Amino acid sequence: MTVVVQILRLAAAEVWQLLPYLVLGVLASEGLRYTPVANVLERGCRRHPAVAIPAAALLGIASPLCTYGTVPLVLQLMRAGVPIAPLATFLSASSLMNPQLLILSWGGLGPRIALARLAAVFTFGILLGALMHFLPERWLVNPEQREARIKPPKPRPVFGWEAFLRNSAKMLQFVGFYVMFGILIGSLIEVAVPGRWIVTVFGGGGWYQVLLAALLGVPLYACGGGVIPLIRSLIEQGMAPAAALAFLIAGPATRVPPLMALATIVRPLVVIVYVVLLIGYAVLAGLIYGAL
Repeated sequence: MTVVVQILRLAAAEVWQLLPYLVLGVLASEGLRYTPVANVLERGCRRHPAVAIPAAALLGIASPLCTYGTVPLVLQLMRAGVPIAPLATFLSASSLMNPQLLILSWGGLGPRIALARLAAVFTFGILLGALMHFLPERWLVNPEQREARIKPPKPRPVFGWEAFLRNSAKMLQFVGFYVMFGILIGSLIEVAVPGRWIVTVFGGGGWYQVLLAALLGVPLYACGGGVIPLIRSLIEQGMAPAAALAFLIAGPATRVPPLMALATIVRPLVVIVYVVLLIGYAVLAGLIYGAL
């Protein structure tokens, strides 16, 4: 019973922390329907994908919203016709890095690893976007979202508070289901896995730490800012900086809540492939960083 209460407390705390971002993202996405922004982005992304994908990576890194705030925005833009490649880049980059995480990484782990993390996130976003650009969207997009997308475009609606709040509530219910489920699973993992196990696994040194860090970053990565002191402590105890970088790359975007959010946009198989690619990339980035 105590464990259940602890899980619920952690979940409630995360909901309280993330709810403003989720609501802000939903309201912003609904507001896009009353502006020409989606049409402008749609034309720009289709005409200049070589510019749109790197720009999406930079915007994702610079976005102060967490994944739960960006998903409603991405959904609205995708339904308006914006290609999936820059949207996936934006969503991935915003999951892996934001201004707060960059500052915390710089202060807690040092500028070298912070800049390496930033460069790795930017590069992964571009590679992911380039891959999705050359794949048919019918292989990638969630069928429900694809059906909504291929419908004839509707004229831009006239703003009204009743319709605005009603549509925002529907979007909040849709995205909120995945968010709540992911938060509960993440809280369960955080309670069930003792912190001393992490110290035991990463206490030594060796190349295999990079692979272990990338793999264990998937289930063990907790709060973005809260994990910085843990990584700093592990580095001081002998954890290889290369392993720390792999953990920091693989962990954020492969947490259950972001993956559940991603599943609202793309097919389940794409989510699985995304995790595999990200883990492989995290290992490669860690090994390169360790060799420098």
